[in-house]
Amino acid sequence: MTSANVDDLDEIDRKILTILQADGRAALSEIARRLDMGTATIHERVDSLEEDGYIREYRAILDPELLGVNEVAFIAVHTEPGRFSAVAERMAEDPALQEIHEVTGEADLLVKIRVRNRSELTDALADLGAYEGVEATETKVALRSVKEEQKIQVSDDE
Repeated sequence: MTSANVDDLDEIDRKILTILQADGRAALSEIARRLDMGTATIHERVDSLEEDGYIREYRAILDPELLGVNEVAFIAVHTEPGRFSAVAERMAEDPALQEIHEVTGEADLLVKIRVRNRSELTDALADLGAYEGVEATETKVALRSVKEEQKIQVSDDE
């Protein structure tokens, strides 16, 4: 992977990223039609965007409510001094944790988890509290998720 930069993107690349972000299954021929360009050109540009790391992967976004995992909690994790990175790396191995961020403020890490019920959350909190280097956790349970978005604005006209 090369060391790419947002400034390396032209308007066409930004439009391609916007289209693919909205529909990762969009056919290259459809993108070419929408941008009034040749399919081969779009294919080359998408390949380049993938090689440069702008596009990491393609995946389906699943409906958590239909899958029965609609309880969301955010856990502030306090670690022993100097241990937050090691704890975060270890936590990253746990597939139940959706997000792990090293943050500023009183806590060292902010973790997002999605579970089926409060009992599962209780078990997950016990597991997190048992990690070597974790001093304490503080949990906020979401009452309602108003917006959850993975999209990144890549152009001003979005």
